[in-house]
Amino acid sequence: MTTGKSTFLRLVEEGREGKNVGFTIGSEKLELYMDGFLPGTSYLIGGGSGSGKSTYALWAFIYNPLIAFLNGIHEERDPYWVLFNLEMTQPQIYAKLLSMYIFDKYHIELRFKEIFSRGENTILTDEHYKIIKDNEAFLDILDERLICFDGNLNPDKYFNKVLDITKRFGTWKDDNYIPNNPQQIIGVLIDHMNLIRSSSGHSKKENIDIISGTSVVFRNKTGIISPIHIAQFNRNSKSDERLKQSLQDPTDADFKETGSIYEDSQIVLAVHSPHKYKLSNFRGYDIKILEQCFVAIFLLKSRFGNSDITVPMGFYGNCSHFLEIPKPDKIYDYEKYKTPYWSIEDSNNVNIKDNNNEKSNSGKPKFLL
Repeated sequence: MTTGKSTFLRLVEEGREGKNVGFTIGSEKLELYMDGFLPGTSYLIGGGSGSGKSTYALWAFIYNPLIAFLNGIHEERDPYWVLFNLEMTQPQIYAKLLSMYIFDKYHIELRFKEIFSRGENTILTDEHYKIIKDNEAFLDILDERLICFDGNLNPDKYFNKVLDITKRFGTWKDDNYIPNNPQQIIGVLIDHMNLIRSSSGHSKKENIDIISGTSVVFRNKTGIISPIHIAQFNRNSKSDERLKQSLQDPTDADFKETGSIYEDSQIVLAVHSPHKYKLSNFRGYDIKILEQCFVAIFLLKSRFGNSDITVPMGFYGNCSHFLEIPKPDKIYDYEKYKTPYWSIEDSNNVNIKDNNNEKSNSGKPKFLL
């Protein structure tokens, strides 16, 4: 018989074995406080319209963990993702992830717009087309690891689709779930919650609450499901008063009109763009120069440790990268940080080796960028 004591001691032992260390999310500072991307954990990413919250979710909770896994880090996690795409389409998501990958591999900024030749003066060049074709293996991996559902979302559809996914990766016996791999992580991403609609008998807010509550049940029952909910700030009259007082920083109040998703989430992050609020300075950073290339990631809530942490980031939309930038008193040339190329020269940049003989922890050849 399982008791509270036995469950507690099992978790302590698993921690000692390194099983409670999560995937990287591309920010060493944030990982200190939220332990990376872990199974059985609920994440919420919020932000204003156009702040980059959806791209950040792809960067932090899909791209970085996926690349780490493919290079032999936490192979026992065997990650998969279920995406309910209420805003971007599957090809658009692939384009953003491929753009991240191409910059890391070739140090080329290949824009989403250029990938799809959107516009008369943005036809994809032969050189860049060849790069895309040369990296079809990465797209094959996305096909294998990402399970995408487009279209409207209601509570019944969400429950049934996630239930089917759990059956693929484990077995239900009565009300208990037995995962095939207890260390596995299945990220379930909804982008974004505010686009969930009303349905017969339920308002939009009620449906958001039901889906959020369903996510908690799957998280707790399976231990491998990690909900990743994206929400757009719904700044009401109280928020407007804050803005008048020059208090633009995100708080839990920005989620109050979006149902119970804040309370249901264990980790809450907010993407804040000072440029969107026409600020010229943010905590010592010169926003007049950096403009949209600067965002701040706020850790608003963590049930596992400290919160109220702010991490300054360079946001480079052409390649969908979010990179920690130095403290303002260490920046002597702001123009340098308006493109991501500084990171290639910086000693903190991830070292991506092109060595087909290098092995992962399991002895298999690494998936190399």
